[in-house]
Amino acid sequence: MNFIDFLEGWGRSQLEKDLERKKRGTGSKIKNQAIEDASEIMSMEFPSWAGPLEPLAKVPLASLSGYDVILGGLIDSLQGGLEGLGMSRSSSDLLGRDLAGMANFTEAVTVPYVGLFDKLSDFATMTKKARPYLLGEKLETDPDVNMLGREGKPPAVAIEGERYSSRDIAPIKAAEERYLAEQGIDIPDYLQYPEQDIERAKLIAAAYERMQNNPDDPKVKAAYEAMIEETLAQYNAIKDSGINFTFLRGDMTDPYAETPALGYKDIVENKNLTVFPTDFGYGTDPNFDASANPLLTSVGRIGDKDDAVANDAFRIVHDVFGHMGSGNPQFRNKGEERAWLQHSRMFSPEARGAMTTETRGQNSWVNFGPEANRNLGASGADTIYADQKVGLMPDWTMDPEGMPDGIERKQLEDIIRSWGQ
Repeated sequence: MNFIDFLEGWGRSQLEKDLERKKRGTGSKIKNQAIEDASEIMSMEFPSWAGPLEPLAKVPLASLSGYDVILGGLIDSLQGGLEGLGMSRSSSDLLGRDLAGMANFTEAVTVPYVGLFDKLSDFATMTKKARPYLLGEKLETDPDVNMLGREGKPPAVAIEGERYSSRDIAPIKAAEERYLAEQGIDIPDYLQYPEQDIERAKLIAAAYERMQNNPDDPKVKAAYEAMIEETLAQYNAIKDSGINFTFLRGDMTDPYAETPALGYKDIVENKNLTVFPTDFGYGTDPNFDASANPLLTSVGRIGDKDDAVANDAFRIVHDVFGHMGSGNPQFRNKGEERAWLQHSRMFSPEARGAMTTETRGQNSWVNFGPEANRNLGASGADTIYADQKVGLMPDWTMDPEGMPDGIERKQLEDIIRSWGQ
């Protein structure tokens, strides 16, 4: 039951009479003020975009009025509204539990809602700006707002001289949630990203440098096979979301040459992501033979590319689920670390090792390895990328807070010192 259904059943006059009885019997100025605010909120008109948020203002009204039987309906309506704006099911469930717990204590609920009406318009404006983008919208240019639920990343991204609010993209987050549920993966989303640990990043770079190129090792082969299988499953989860995946061709100019963040704008506004194909570039050193890399396995049609390889599919899903969908269109070291944190949640333990090598390992090498000083501030074309080695780094590199110890740490620190850092 939503709040409108309740009003139709009980009638506004019945609710107003009950509120008056509550006011006469309370004997508390604070409670009276809270009930008056609740009455005012009940009569206010919500703009069309904020319709799903109406129950949020009216949950305390139901509590004060004693309508405990419909409180659950109000909370359900609120959760459904926020999910419609792009909030994940797990986040809305958590909010619902919190609200239900608060509503059990009327004495505790009344005081915080004194003056709520005066603050509601500010809250509504903030919520509008913090909600996820839908495909086909224009990026908003007022990013300096209090972002809801995802701290630890910039609230804005600079694109073509303009600062845009960088937020979740609702269809991508919905596809992510469906995929996790179908795979039975119960790893919560990040409400706050941890600050990148530079010491850890350098040690991961050294671990990648030390890792052997070993594509024939049975454990390595199994990890890469699992990664490819899960990458294709993730592509299937996102391919019908309404986003077109267009691969760059020889007769095309790279539309994201200025910054890869242009892909974020392209997805939201044009429902398109242009992908840099693997056969256009795969590592920097021409003398490194990457032909045995399993990610060069042909996988058929991906996007508009008929002869795609597994790495083409991985470039799509990593950009979509690691960067764009979570409002993380940053591609330097911090943005890449957030992308690994976000996207690694979608892989099984067996596949996560290979995925970590291909993302966290290589990106740490690029940004904190032997070419770190040269790569600092370099364009994508001028960046020196890691060799496309096939292997697995130590288990601690797959832990968001993992660190080496003992002899291993000393050996990795010796590698870092050999770089002159």
